[in-house]
Amino acid sequence: MKWLNLCIGFLLFVILLFLGENSLLYSAIGLAAWMVYWWITECVPLYVTALLPILLGPPLGLIDTKELAQAYGHTMVFLFLGGFLIALAIEKWNVHRKIASLIVQQTGSTPAGVLLGFILSTAFLSMWLSNTGTAIMMMPMAMTVVSVLPESRFSSRFSTALLLSIAFAANIGGTATLIGSPPNVQMSGILADNFNIQVDFLSWIVIGLPFSVLLLIALFFYLRATFLKTDEHVEIAFRDNSPWSTNQKRVLIVFFLTAILWIVKQFINKAFDWSVTDTQIAILGGILLFIIPAKGKEEKTGVLKWEDTKNLPWGILLLFGGGLALAKALSNAGVLSLFADWVSEHGGDSYFWLLFILVVAGVFLTELMSNLALVTILIPIIAELAIKMDYPVLALCLPVTLSASCAFMLPMATPPNAIVFSSGKLRVSTMAKVGVIMNIVSVAAVLGVAYILTLI
Repeated sequence: MKWLNLCIGFLLFVILLFLGENSLLYSAIGLAAWMVYWWITECVPLYVTALLPILLGPPLGLIDTKELAQAYGHTMVFLFLGGFLIALAIEKWNVHRKIASLIVQQTGSTPAGVLLGFILSTAFLSMWLSNTGTAIMMMPMAMTVVSVLPESRFSSRFSTALLLSIAFAANIGGTATLIGSPPNVQMSGILADNFNIQVDFLSWIVIGLPFSVLLLIALFFYLRATFLKTDEHVEIAFRDNSPWSTNQKRVLIVFFLTAILWIVKQFINKAFDWSVTDTQIAILGGILLFIIPAKGKEEKTGVLKWEDTKNLPWGILLLFGGGLALAKALSNAGVLSLFADWVSEHGGDSYFWLLFILVVAGVFLTELMSNLALVTILIPIIAELAIKMDYPVLALCLPVTLSASCAFMLPMATPPNAIVFSSGKLRVSTMAKVGVIMNIVSVAAVLGVAYILTLI
């Protein structure tokens, strides 16, 4: 099957290339079809597919080497690199476990309290770390909690709720901040490059944070009502009472410093007439982690050392670059303008009807393909469409980007879903039944956000 999918992707490209007699338009569509097919089937790693624009873009005349360098070396790529370095330090020194323990202690030791604690912990961490990394960190903690419960129908229901809460809260938490989920950064990069629209950390969080809070509240009450109907009087112990280590405190200081600078950046720029960017702040945080000395066995190095970076998800950075390069190639070939013209002529003049179709497509297509790949494909088209139909670009693009992180039905939909499914304690049917309701709630929440955006 893998070889068949490899060949089909290549044949799509070749057929479109010859149909258009090597025209720029058909070459771009062919390259996009090839990449989309490989992204959907994952017959090769997503990151390998993202390298195709380097191989084919210049020879086909779709994108020049300067534009390629700007795509793969985009500031948004380095924004995520800085965020990854901070996440790496948090994981290395177990800061995430301390944060989760503190939150769970505040929410109580009842089943509902522990469930709420895990939802809040996972969402909070996912705001700053990758949702994949967050799910990986939280999974062992959840399994520890489940392991101390005696075998019973209650423990089975509670373990299901706890595992689903990690996957879903990791997805939702990533929508709260610009760096919380790869699609957010990808949208920002595409709009900045192709449409000269800047989306910074603060402008995103103003929309993303209320949206994520709304979904998290819905998630908690839904899981509690579904799995904890008979909330037995069970005390669940989950505490990390060990004192904060010096290294943990130093990582935490860098983490909070970076977050605060992101939030107050525009006030600093205005006061001192500077032009500090989110990327520069992220890189500053990453560099500080290599400079601030570690205490103990590694005191001759920083709290991060270069050897630690082998654990960075470097492939995601390539995926960003490939997505931006593909978007630029489609724009250069006129594909986006052509599609936007067609939709504006045949798609009617109802903003909310159009948005409803796009959001529903975003939520349910993400069940079948990478949300990053989906945003990479859709956002350039939607932005061009918004301009053609005289709609605010962000009022269409931001809701669709949010919807791409709201896939809750299938294990393959998002990495957090796959991670909790790998525990062996969940069935696909269970995830699908619970997830479809959250998908519907997400559509309603996204449309609410879109309405608010039209008023701003």
